[in-house]
Amino acid sequence: MNSHTTVNGEVRVRMAPSPTGFLHIGGARTALFNWLFAKHHHGKFILRIDDTDIERSTDESMHEIYEAMQWLGLDWDEGGEKGGPYGPYLQSERKEVYDRYVGELLASNHAYHCYCTSEELEEIRTEAREAKSTRSYDGRCKELSSEVIEKYIADGRKPTVRIKMPETSILVDDLILGSRNIDPATLEDEVIVRSNGMPNYNLTSIIDDVEMNITHVIRGTEHLNNTPKQIAIANALGLSLPQFAHIPLVLDDSGRKLSKRHHGDLVAVNRYREQGYLPEAMLNFVARLGWSYDDKQEIFSLEDLIDKFDLARVGKSGSVFDIKKLEWLNSHYINQLDVSRRTDAVIPYWQAEGLIDSIEDREKLEKIVEAVGERLNTLKDIVPQTSYFFSDDFEFDPKATKKWWGSSDEKKQKTYEILTNLSQILEDTPDFGLDTIESLVWKYTDENDIKRVAAMQSMRIALTGLSFGPSLFDIVVLLGKDEVLKRLQKAIVSLS
Repeated sequence: MNSHTTVNGEVRVRMAPSPTGFLHIGGARTALFNWLFAKHHHGKFILRIDDTDIERSTDESMHEIYEAMQWLGLDWDEGGEKGGPYGPYLQSERKEVYDRYVGELLASNHAYHCYCTSEELEEIRTEAREAKSTRSYDGRCKELSSEVIEKYIADGRKPTVRIKMPETSILVDDLILGSRNIDPATLEDEVIVRSNGMPNYNLTSIIDDVEMNITHVIRGTEHLNNTPKQIAIANALGLSLPQFAHIPLVLDDSGRKLSKRHHGDLVAVNRYREQGYLPEAMLNFVARLGWSYDDKQEIFSLEDLIDKFDLARVGKSGSVFDIKKLEWLNSHYINQLDVSRRTDAVIPYWQAEGLIDSIEDREKLEKIVEAVGERLNTLKDIVPQTSYFFSDDFEFDPKATKKWWGSSDEKKQKTYEILTNLSQILEDTPDFGLDTIESLVWKYTDENDIKRVAAMQSMRIALTGLSFGPSLFDIVVLLGKDEVLKRLQKAIVSLS
């Protein structure tokens, strides 16, 4: 690790989301890699908000980003809502800082005002496409006379500010991708201030990185084209550069970049929170998108990740977002919770579905969770897997009834007899304990040459509407005698 400008040798990294929507999986991965790098090197992690896109930025999005970061446990040392010695940390509040640097660039002739109208710019772009030029702006405003400038101002034209790109190649030294020289012919004079006076991303980003003493800029490869432009701005101002590291894209299973545009809220971190994924699972999953320790270990605690994280182990190619792996990890972490904590975690999902109002019988809720066992991929799965414990207002699954109750009159009559007999047996027993019930059911099936699975599944469907779930006898005991007899009777009537 060779840092350029450290504060007393301290590593300083940042996450700089734009509050134009939710925090997505790729953004969470960028945040995590920065956070781990900072923790590994006992440095600082800064959360800066890049909100110069005034039209699209919202307070709602900004606070949703904060909430998602807090849910993941990615606490920041400085930044939004916390402050710090290099604030403000919202770019919309830093315009005076940017104006000062823009003034320096204009005064040193490293930047100039561009008075081209949108129609003229479109004409220039059309000509560039026809000429197959790598530049879509021809620099025509670079050497305007004072008379022409006065005329444009009199006409009411609002200028942008463009940085003059150097004539020599720009070295991009990347900690992950290696070094490369960027041909100046591929770069055009970038707009760094819009006609409304607001600075653009490439200016604000590098200025803030320098002003906030950021030592390492760790971000996605989608920003790779911005890096030489930001280097050019820093060089024109005589500023020291941070080190850059561009991490690979997160891809869908077809190899396309995972993005808000193409995948909607499927990439939103808060969506997975709502669906019942645990932050530990999400962090473990996201950490493995582009980073590996030994190609074998899949389960990492946060302490493991902090100890083992190294940019040298970040790959150069994109990583596929595999929802099945995320579900597997989430199931693992859910199963690491003891029954009490797992119950705490699923109660909000029962409440959201109106299955429970108040927690009157905590012991019973824990027994239901215990009965479900290791069947939860997400916390929200608790609803379809247990709703029948709280209500008998369910339909019998037609596929299940066709298989186990039968579609012929003869098979239905047999199921009718089985359920009728079991109902009578259970009604007659004074002991409704699990062992007694299991013994009575097996005694009936064995004495009457009935396959155990047929009796169990017929009874399960009658009690739950489903052909899968926890142990049948756990279900019977948890429902209680009166409820079991009522539901068996309902099923018997439907078969008659």
